[in-house]
Amino acid sequence: MRAIFAIARKDLRLLLRDKGDVFFTFVFPVVIAILFGFVFGGGSNSGSKLELAVVRESDSVLALGIEEDLANDAAFETTVFPTRDAAADAVRAGKVTAAVILPKSLDSGLEGLFSGQGIAIDAVVDPSRRAEAGLIQGKLNELAFRQFPKLFANPTEMSRAFSAARSSIASARGMSPTQKLLGAGMITAAESFTSSIGDESASANASGGGGGANNAAGNTADFTPIRVKVEELAPRAGRPRASFDVTFPQGIVWGLAGCFGAFASSLVTERARGTLDRLRLAPITAFHLISGKAIACLLAGLLVQALVFAVAIIFFGSSVAQPAMLVIAAFAASFAFAGLAMALAAFCRTEAEANGAGRGAILILALIGGGTIPLFFMPPFLRTLSYGSPFRWAVAAIEGPFWRDTSVGEQIVPLIVLFAIGFLGWIIGARALWRPFAR
Repeated sequence: MRAIFAIARKDLRLLLRDKGDVFFTFVFPVVIAILFGFVFGGGSNSGSKLELAVVRESDSVLALGIEEDLANDAAFETTVFPTRDAAADAVRAGKVTAAVILPKSLDSGLEGLFSGQGIAIDAVVDPSRRAEAGLIQGKLNELAFRQFPKLFANPTEMSRAFSAARSSIASARGMSPTQKLLGAGMITAAESFTSSIGDESASANASGGGGGANNAAGNTADFTPIRVKVEELAPRAGRPRASFDVTFPQGIVWGLAGCFGAFASSLVTERARGTLDRLRLAPITAFHLISGKAIACLLAGLLVQALVFAVAIIFFGSSVAQPAMLVIAAFAASFAFAGLAMALAAFCRTEAEANGAGRGAILILALIGGGTIPLFFMPPFLRTLSYGSPFRWAVAAIEGPFWRDTSVGEQIVPLIVLFAIGFLGWIIGARALWRPFAR
């Protein structure tokens, strides 16, 4: 073990002696995380559809109409979920931007307009997608208002609504008998009027009739026909979320990419300059050499992650939802990129080749894996392609315990993929590094 750690210590010293490697490994990822945080802090997603989870608890005409219009709206991509909890879990895991709940209270149809409560719709948004909350709220109001002509044209709905209005006036305590009589007369006139004109006029005037009844009840100032309640999904850790929570995992994977490039280049350099051949004379085995190289890259990756997390927590108010799982995720991410560094070294023969291939691989994998732009800003094709990038899996593994606070079961897949990438890279790299020791 002493030989293994001696080699690891040597490689870490070489890394720290190179100012360029130190900058791109430790400073550059912090700069990237802060920059993207400011860029996306007030931005919005205009390039692709917003993904919504829809939960319909009501079988009313109103709920069915809103659900259908959401599915047909060009701004949204909807997925139906059976329960509120299932939809909230999808929001928490980042699978959808928001959850829209069409509650059981929609069964009352237009009755809510005349009772002063309004038509209630609930929405829960991803805390990292505050910019889209206003768009979602406005769209829900628009789609709900679209249902009014259908309801006003429905004799059964109108009969229930006017009956509710009469009951509201009759039970109002602050009204005199004369006011109640006038209110009932207004309801009767509105009922007669809506039955004798077309759908558009009926919609406008029936709304006015309802408002008159509500005025009689003394609640005009608080009356809102549509009540869309938008709430941010509260993380289990109980701390507020910021845009930097989204961008710091990106900074971390850029730091890991820096380690990947630096150590891959180092391995190729030592092989090209004959260092590996000279190490054959030392009292160490191939296992010592390979393990020492991998541990050095792994420790550098853990160190840069600790640095970025410290900056996020101390200076930007981020909090860690699941510290134990975050440690596991950090180890898995470092292990994966250490394996990738060894695999790259196996395919390159010169320093120039390693530097060029390393930068090219990093840029391509980062572009498709969410290292440059968060995945939810990407079009569907790139999001599908991103499954082939270790950047995606590293970001997913870190985000889960860092700020998304997803369940352990949902974090297992990214961890398995990262460990598989690391083992595969280690095997490929080990075969290449083993050759100088082969007889």
